[in-house]
Amino acid sequence: MPSRRSNKSFLAALFVFLMMNISTQAMAALDASAYTAELDALILEGNDLLVKTSDTLLSSLTMDSQLAALETDVTTFQANVQATWDSVVAASGTSLSLTSDMLVALQTLSGVTVSLANAFTDLTVQIANLAASTSLSVLDSSLRAMLRLSDDIGLMADRILEMADKILVMADNIGLMADRILATQIIQNDNIKLIVDATLATQENTIKLIGLFL
Repeated sequence: MPSRRSNKSFLAALFVFLMMNISTQAMAALDASAYTAELDALILEGNDLLVKTSDTLLSSLTMDSQLAALETDVTTFQANVQATWDSVVAASGTSLSLTSDMLVALQTLSGVTVSLANAFTDLTVQIANLAASTSLSVLDSSLRAMLRLSDDIGLMADRILEMADKILVMADNIGLMADRILATQIIQNDNIKLIVDATLATQENTIKLIGLFL
């Protein structure tokens, strides 16, 4: 019959093995090609969402359901951005060789988010024009959806900027890419300002409508 000491030794060894395995997984290096492909997929998804948002013509009878559908799409997009961000966080502490394709993809994704933020600001203008002919229940649901959407866009912008910052920390060829990195950071920071401005405009417009009609 195994002794208690043997059991304790086995459990201790098992614990060490599990902890080492968890640590190894957490420190898994980020594959540059796979990461760039993820960014490209997010760009395509974001552009599809942008087209759908820009093409949306709200109706006083259905704007709540129209915005609910957009909210579902934004939530899905946000979850995918979060998943990519999680993979970058999991690779923190490892090294990565930056490529021009990766930096361009980060810039492009940030730009798509700017366009989305502006598109949702434009929707608040549509809501304002339709507010007087819209029932209070539909208007209330619509305005609440706009506030949630602006929050989601802001969170996505934060995640994209954080990804860029973490990637730069991981870079092992930062000297060779210095000029490109500087340009990327300038563009990212400018885009974040634009997103913040658009998000604030959306929220201000929405709050004004709430004050006027609800």
